[in-house]
Amino acid sequence: MNPYKILNIDGGIEKRDIVQAAALALRERHYSAKEVAMAQRELLDPASSAAHRFLHFVDLDPFLKAVTFERSEAPRLSGLKRLEVFDEDS
Repeated sequence: MNPYKILNIDGGIEKRDIVQAAALALRERHYSAKEVAMAQRELLDPASSAAHRFLHFVDLDPFLKAVTFERSEAPRLSGLKRLEVFDEDS
């Protein structure tokens, strides 16, 4: 659920704007009253509002382009020393 789409608003708005947008959304009847109430509640809660702003407005494309999923070479395990719990100190 995208509360910004349901209430037809952009990010970075105040509580007063959220309440007004919810009233307008109820009048327009594009979504049910339950969906509008849930969207309003999500955006009025600071934690869930921050999560929704991250999910719907943060552009992650530059970060995803910088990530490579290919290994340049196989890992070398021959240089690892085997450690055991019962090794004696010398």
